[in-house]
Amino acid sequence: MNDNVFQDKLNYHLLDSFVKQTSIVISGHLLVASINIGLFWQQINHVFIFAWAIFLLLIGLLRWLMKTQYQRHQQRLSPGYWWGLFAVSSLLLGLAWFVWCLHVGMVIGFDGIGLSIIVITAAGLVSGAVASTSSSIYSYICFSVPILLPLSFVLLFDDQMETQGIGLLIVLFFMITLRQVLSINGVLQESIINRLELEKSKEQTEKLAKELYQLSTVDALTSITNRRGFNEALSREWLRAKRSNTPLTLLMIDVDFFKAFNDSLGHLAGDECLRLIASALMNFTRRAGEVIARYGGEEFAILLPNTTGKDGVKIAENICQGIVKLNIQHPASGIAKNVTVSIGVYGAEPGQLDDSQELIKFADNALYQAKAAGRNCVRLAESFG
Repeated sequence: MNDNVFQDKLNYHLLDSFVKQTSIVISGHLLVASINIGLFWQQINHVFIFAWAIFLLLIGLLRWLMKTQYQRHQQRLSPGYWWGLFAVSSLLLGLAWFVWCLHVGMVIGFDGIGLSIIVITAAGLVSGAVASTSSSIYSYICFSVPILLPLSFVLLFDDQMETQGIGLLIVLFFMITLRQVLSINGVLQESIINRLELEKSKEQTEKLAKELYQLSTVDALTSITNRRGFNEALSREWLRAKRSNTPLTLLMIDVDFFKAFNDSLGHLAGDECLRLIASALMNFTRRAGEVIARYGGEEFAILLPNTTGKDGVKIAENICQGIVKLNIQHPASGIAKNVTVSIGVYGAEPGQLDDSQELIKFADNALYQAKAAGRNCVRLAESFG
């Protein structure tokens, strides 16, 4: 995972945390707005109240729509773009409350109970924003600055010392809450980073385990399934055939006079011969569930699900012809100039046998019959064949 991808994942997690607060943010603003309207209903012009309330409702609706769009189309926009949109919505909320506090303060005067209500409202909103916007420092600043700083500016330049003191306290309050937001944001980012690192470690562990498993089930020489992988595939396909009541056919393939091939041409040539044969066998298996395996030494096995013994014989005969066409010279063969194979075939439905090992037993017996018949041929096991 490169740095850009990691940073995007971190930002999306932070955005998720921010978006989850939408319902609480909207309901909180509406509640505080209702209380303020009730408290100042007799003192403030009703036209202003209705206009301001509609504006606040529109901002809340906008915020809700942004939430739904983010949840549906998160990946369409970059994290930075989403942060910008949400910061704008926070700024609009802050400006709405700035207008309310400034207008109410000018109408009733910045003193007495009215001032207390304004200050408590502003402080309460910003305190709530500490929790709801901690995942976005910019959104917190965009919301709190329009509310607190203009209010503190007005109060600091008031003639009364007590009012100036309140203005100074508001400035200190902003600094304290900003420090809290920075601290919470840092903890939140660290938590998400730890989670992402854990997920990354888990993915790497799973990938490594998968690679190790593949290595343990793949033959190093031929790059096809090894004996262990074949046994697992046989068990899996046996159970599947048992459930669906379909035939399962096994081909046991042996390279004719392979020891003599090694003795005459050397083991390197023998290894190359096995690789060529394994590659050729892949041309005869195309369907899902079909498995080619190096069963041992110069012996191969092909598992054919949903295939009868008679159909398996046709495939085996094609394989014999295909191996001959490889034109691998065999100076020590007792039957041909080129490398050939003998194949034993057995096909049955699981209900005809006690277990999957009997499939191997009958196919192996058929292979023995093919060798006894002169090699370079195919034999079908007679039992249940």
